[in-house]
Order: sequence, then C-alpha cells, then structure tokens
Amino acid sequence: MKIIRNTMIIVLALTLMFTGCTKSDDAKDSVNDIDGQTKEEDFNQEEASGEKVKLTFWHNYGADKETPFFQDTIIPMFNEKYPNIEIEVVAQGNDQYAEQIVISAGTNTTPDIARLDLTDVSGLAKMGALAPLDDMEGFDELKSNLFDGPMATNYYNGKYYGLPLDSSCKAAIFNMNKLKELGFDDVPKTMEEFIDASLEKGEYTMNVSSAGDWDFLPYFWSFGGVITNEDFTKATGYLDSEQSINAVNKLKGLHDKGMFTIKEIDGSTDAWDGIKSGEYAMFLEGPWFFAFTEDWEDSGLKPALIPTYDNQSSSIVGGESIGIFNSCEHKKEAFQFVQFLLSEEVQVLMGKEMGQMPVLKSAAKNEELTSDEVWSVYLEQLNNANTRIPSPEKATIEEHLKDAFDSILTEAVTTEEGLTNAAELIDGVLSNN
Repeated sequence: MKIIRNTMIIVLALTLMFTGCTKSDDAKDSVNDIDGQTKEEDFNQEEASGEKVKLTFWHNYGADKETPFFQDTIIPMFNEKYPNIEIEVVAQGNDQYAEQIVISAGTNTTPDIARLDLTDVSGLAKMGALAPLDDMEGFDELKSNLFDGPMATNYYNGKYYGLPLDSSCKAAIFNMNKLKELGFDDVPKTMEEFIDASLEKGEYTMNVSSAGDWDFLPYFWSFGGVITNEDFTKATGYLDSEQSINAVNKLKGLHDKGMFTIKEIDGSTDAWDGIKSGEYAMFLEGPWFFAFTEDWEDSGLKPALIPTYDNQSSSIVGGESIGIFNSCEHKKEAFQFVQFLLSEEVQVLMGKEMGQMPVLKSAAKNEELTSDEVWSVYLEQLNNANTRIPSPEKATIEEHLKDAFDSILTEAVTTEEGLTNAAELIDGVLSNN
C-alpha cells in the first residue's frame, strides 16, 4: 500500500509543481451507463451511418507515468465502451500549457476537450471559449456526486463551464513529538484545545508562509470568515462582516501572542523545515508533502483532518477541471467522454495509477483508496474544502486579499478598515466579470 501511496502522491506533487472501428454487433444492445445502470445507447446520425465522431483532447499529464497509463489503459477502455467515438489525445508540455490554451482560444484553434487548471476556467468562459455544460444530459446527476468545492471552481456568471477532473486540498500535518510536549497523546480534534495548550506553552506552534490565499484562507474560513456571497458576486457585507472581522482578529491575536507565525512577515522558519524539526506542532499542506518526506513516519509526522473551531473547519481546493470548447461540433459525444472520465471505475484507476485525487464522492469512498493512511485523510478533508473566487481576475482579487491581511497583521490599518477597503476593491473587480 505504501507503493500505491507514493505513486499517487508523487505524481500529484509533480503535477502541481509545474501548478477505430465500425459499430460492433452488440452496439444495438443495452450497455452499462457510468453509474452502473443499464440504458440504450442513443446513437446519433454519424453513428447510425457507421461513421466515427472524432474528438481532440488536450492534456498536460506527466510524461513518465501519467500519459502512458492514460493512453494505453484509459483510452482503450473508452474505445471499448464507445466504439463510434475516436479520441485523438494530444499531450502538451506543462510549462506553457495554460498559455497554449489561451492562444488557441484567441486563434480559433482550440481542441474539442481539454484538461484545465481549475483557476483558468472562468477566464476562458469570459473569452467565450468554453461551452456551458448545465443543459447537457446527465449533468445534474453527475454534479450531485461531485465534491462541492472542486465543482464550484467551474462556476461563472450563473453557469458551469467545466467539471472537476481531479483535485487536491490541504489537511493538517502534525509533529507528534511536539504534540506530546503540549500534553497530547493523539492529534487534537478541535482548534480550541490546540490553542489553549499552545498558549500555555508560550511558543510558536503553527506557521504559514504568507498571508496569501493558498496559505491563509483555510485558517480564515475555519475561524468563520467569508469572502463573498454564494454566487461570488459581492464581497461587501461578507468580507467586512462581523464574522470575518472576528476571524481575522482571532488570527491576529494568535500571531501577536506568539503562537501563529507568518514567515514572510516574521522571518520565521520555513513550515516544512519547522514541522520536521519539531519547532512547529502543526501546519497545513497538500499530500505532496509526504512524497518529498520519505521518513515522515519515522520523524513522528502524521496527517489529520484540520481541527475544528466552533465545530467547523475548512480547507482550500486545488486541482484540474475538464472543459468542452464552443468550437466542438459534437458536444454530446464530448460530454460522453467527460462522463466516462468521471465514472467511479476510471476515477479510482486514475487515483491508484496516475496519482489523481478523485473528485467523485463515491470514488473517494472506494476501499482501494481509503485504505491508504494519507489519502484517506485528504479524501475526507475534501468534504470541507472551499474554492477561491472563480473569476477571470483571480490574480487581482488575490492581491487585494493579501494586501488587506498583511496590512492588518502588521497594524498598518485596523481589521475593519482593511477588510472594508478590500471588499470594495473586490466588488469593483467582480462587477466587471
């Protein structure tokens, strides 16, 4: 199982670091749908005449293990199920993949389907490059079985322009030796008990690299903060609300008392180094940490769910989506390919063999994945993972948030002033979505 774990985590880590035959005789018979139910295939005119529908799929999977498995195992499985749809798989370089997608959209040379970074979906939707998927047959059923956080990243101006394909999130990583010094025999379940023990000890016990969204927002959300309304259209009344002010004040208080350190502000030890050495008791990180820390068990490190505060906690979503471009002439067949990739069988296979964390709730409960100590934690944490605002201007929004948090933590402004100003600036950005 450790081999499977390392395979899954290493591939996920590398992904985030670089962020033909005619209709067969039995085609007329009923075939199994992706959810295991049996239904009659609805062949279109091209299929009825024996012609294949040809679709192009772009991806940026890793060349060493991911791409060969996808090409040699996943695609043949699809071909067997849908013999009248031919998928031309095009592997693109990872370094400039997002730029290639944007250029193709601007020059009308897009593929039919593509794997996309979840943060790029809204921008491509604004360009008019992606097709909305809400009205596709089977969309609602599929959506109900996908984790809310990854799903939300595909939402733009009232419609979904993609579906999550694989995901990642942060969970807690504890140094059990340090916890013993604080009086714990096991990982704390609540932030309240962890805070009390840490303050009594009187030293830093948790760390983030900066007040940027990827590091800071899980704490902000866990302490009750909110950024916008549910539709991601308004920040005023939410980011500057009493609950958000209280959340930031709580974090500022822990920082002022010497429990919560921010490397960029304080010049403190890097979180990875500090958790390994036992300087810190807890930090939040993705599963790739364990791929690069082979001796984590011997070092007394342990993955766990983020402790709750006032009975709630939250992580942050990362990962990739899959989208269908408006240029695609066979959107129905393209969506069938999407549905296939989001079937439980394929999601589990891609998890085990390609290191892709499933986005399907049912796949996340599969024993082949949950039996792994690391993945079981992260798959459960996905149930409480929020998305950053899905906006074409995501970088500007992230900058406004970080500027506000930095100014508050360094006492350049009051909490209310900083959050009110940031809410107004973010509203200005959202109004231009």
